[in-house]
Amino acid sequence: MSQNILIIAAEVSGDHHASEMLRQLAPALPGTRFWGIGGDELQQQGMEIIYHVEKMSFMGIGEVLRHLPFIFRVKNDLLQQADADPPRCAILVDYPGFNLRMARALKERGIPVIYYISPQLWAWGGRRIKKIRRDVEEMLVLFPFEERFYAGHGIKARYVGHPLVDKHYQRLPETDKTVDPQNIRIGLLPGSRRQEIESLLPDMVATARLLKKDGKIHRAEIVCVDHIGEAMFRQYLKAGDDFISLTRAPLAECLPRYDAVLVASGTATLECGLYAVPMVIVYRVNRLTYFLGKRLVKIDYIGLVNIVAGEELAPELIQDDFTPPRVAAELSRLLEPGTNRKKREELKKLRTLLGEPGAARQAARAILDFLKNTASAD
Repeated sequence: MSQNILIIAAEVSGDHHASEMLRQLAPALPGTRFWGIGGDELQQQGMEIIYHVEKMSFMGIGEVLRHLPFIFRVKNDLLQQADADPPRCAILVDYPGFNLRMARALKERGIPVIYYISPQLWAWGGRRIKKIRRDVEEMLVLFPFEERFYAGHGIKARYVGHPLVDKHYQRLPETDKTVDPQNIRIGLLPGSRRQEIESLLPDMVATARLLKKDGKIHRAEIVCVDHIGEAMFRQYLKAGDDFISLTRAPLAECLPRYDAVLVASGTATLECGLYAVPMVIVYRVNRLTYFLGKRLVKIDYIGLVNIVAGEELAPELIQDDFTPPRVAAELSRLLEPGTNRKKREELKKLRTLLGEPGAARQAARAILDFLKNTASAD
C-alpha cells in the first residue's frame, strides 16, 4: 500500500488548521509522506509543499478567470503525481472552488476523499450537495449544525469542533478590557490575501484618520500577515499617520489590547469574537462577484461570528455600504464605555457555541479511523 497522503490547504487559515491536524496525525503514521498545497505551517510539520498558498490566493470570479490557466496547471500537476504514486487518501481543506473539482478527479481515480472544514453549503443553498455526496467519503465539520445539515442530505459527516478553540482557549483573558478614555486603541485587520488588503485597507486607514481627527481614538494598529511584506501595508500610510503602527504579532497578543476592531469578513471575526472584542465587519469584492453572490447566498449574514450566533453580534458593512464615515460612526458607538462593555458580554456566547478544545486531535482521530476502516474493508 502506498504510504503517502495528499493534503490541499490553499489558504492561510486552511494552512494553519491543517497543520494542527497534521501535528496530531503524523506521529500515528510513521513513514508516511504528506504532500500537496500548503503554507509555512504545514511545511513546519514536515509536509512537502508542491504549491505554496501564496500562489493560490485568488479572490472573486474575475481573479479566478484571469488565473484559470495556472489553476488548471496546478490541478493537472497534482493529479499526475497522484497517478504516479496513488495516495491512501486525500484531505481537502475548505477552498471549494478548486477542491470540489479535485474531489471529482480523485474519486474517478479511486482515491478516497476526506473533506476537512466544510464549504458553506448551508449559505449557498446546497447547490454543491450532489457533488459532495458523489465524490466525498466523509466530511469533518467545525459546527454541530453542519453535521445535522449533512446528515439530512444523506452524507457522512463528523463534528470535530473548531480549531480556533484549540488555538486560543488557554490565552483568553479572564477579565474584559475596559475603555480608557485617555488611551483608546483600535485594530485594523484587512485580511490575509493581497486583493483583500488592496480593496479594504485604504478605507480602513481613512476610517482611522476620521476617528483620530474627531478625538475618538488615540492609536490604531494594522495587523500584518507573515507571508506578505510590510511594504504592502505601509504604502497606504501618509506622513501624518504616525498614530497608526504595524504589527506582525499573533492575534492572541493583539486582540486583548484593542478596544474595538475593524475586520475583514472571514475567520478573523471568530477570533475577535472569542476574545470578546467589539468589531465592525467589512468586505468588498468586484461588482460581478457581488452581483452573482447576492443571488446565490441564502443567509442573512456574511460574518462568521454572526452566522454561528444566528444573530448580529457585529455590524456588517459590505460593498458600497463600506465607507469611512459609516464605519467611523459604528466604531464610535462601540467605543462608548457602556456599549463596549455590553457588547463584550454578548460576544462571550461564542465561546459556548464553538465548543470544547480538541478539534485537531478529533480530526486526526477521524482520519485514522477512516484509514483503518478502509484497510480492513480491503
